[in-house]
Amino acid sequence: MGNPYRRVHKLERRRAGGWPTGVLPVLAAAAAVPLVRPVLLSFLEQGRLAGGMDAISVRLGLVVAGAMALHTYTDLVRGPDRPVLDPHPVQPRALLTAIAARTALERLYLPLVCALLLLPVGLDGHWVAWAGGVGVAVGAWLCALGVGFAVHLGGVEAARSPGLAKALDLVRGDNPRMQAALIYAPGVAVALVGTATTLAASGLGGALKGWTPGWAFLALPPALGLLGWLIARPLADRAYVRATAILTEIDGMYAGRDEPEEARAVYLGWLGRGRPELLRALQQGGRRLRAWYGGAWLLGLVGALAGWSKAPEATGQAALVVVGAALLLGVVPIRMAEGDPEWLDRWLGVKPLHVGAARALSAWLYAQGALIPTGAALLVRHGIGSMWVIGLAEALGLVGAMCAAGLASRWRVRAAWVYGPLALLLWAAVAGEVMT
Repeated sequence: MGNPYRRVHKLERRRAGGWPTGVLPVLAAAAAVPLVRPVLLSFLEQGRLAGGMDAISVRLGLVVAGAMALHTYTDLVRGPDRPVLDPHPVQPRALLTAIAARTALERLYLPLVCALLLLPVGLDGHWVAWAGGVGVAVGAWLCALGVGFAVHLGGVEAARSPGLAKALDLVRGDNPRMQAALIYAPGVAVALVGTATTLAASGLGGALKGWTPGWAFLALPPALGLLGWLIARPLADRAYVRATAILTEIDGMYAGRDEPEEARAVYLGWLGRGRPELLRALQQGGRRLRAWYGGAWLLGLVGALAGWSKAPEATGQAALVVVGAALLLGVVPIRMAEGDPEWLDRWLGVKPLHVGAARALSAWLYAQGALIPTGAALLVRHGIGSMWVIGLAEALGLVGAMCAAGLASRWRVRAAWVYGPLALLLWAAVAGEVMT
């Protein structure tokens, strides 16, 4: 008979039509290879193959780990299957297997993009080093797949655990305790996968220096991913259905708040007073996109560390971080639009142009979490002359958010596969300019 859930997912893909998920990012990465070589692979000209491969492999692996942590959370906890299947009895293990297969297929482009970005290493004659770097990226992808599902199902268990109640109260902020367990689960997954990926990249660097046991370290991330998958399967029997009750209770808590209290609780909600479209966008972001504005501040910390250096290339490195962050946050309007049916704005009586502008403004405001810390560090260490970096990031971030909002109004979630490659090419072009 096979897995019935996998057959349903295949039918959904056929009905969706269009290009398979991930084709455009792979094509964009292929086009960006010559542009990003001076930035990502400068160690090839400097004769530092082992150290360079260690550094670039761990960075690419961490990007894959972060993306997969968010994707596994979305597909498992807040995915489109849950509201459809909740009224019916399900086979949790079979459903988990089908979700994992779909996630793996739809996110296969992540290691493929890494392989393309590392391709100049092989073309320079270092094919063994290229294969090792690809191995680190693939290992991070496999590790994040297994660990992500295990950690997110474990987060459901932690949400109801009396033993973790006090710990969750310490970190939950304005969130319900149960939601805190789900919010921080992707961070736990990134920490576990990141540790294994760092060890694998270090092993690759050692192996390229002649330390043969270093090659064995490349097996650590896949092994951890397999262990996570073996833990996730029995967890699914208890946690998948239980997650529905937890999510319903969380949504009920938010629905029970009155409007003024909710406006105060939303990130930057005070800016939406008297502006209903903007308040709606900020409230939607506050409920569904917390990881995005939280991640912006983490990127701001990375940019500030880069800008605080006195090295001649510090300004250029900070520019890469903040421009990349601003363009990445441009995806926010698309994420806001993907959950709204096309008829919603007509029924609410709002103007689509105002809604799109509010979403674009929300994305630009979220990006300030990356730009403000970086700008402060550059101003203190390099003076007013370095502020061109922030001006460039502000302009590109605003333009990117407006383009994404316009694309989202027409294509909804599919707009990401147009905006993403364009943003990647733009970032690569900026990288080529600022680092030369």
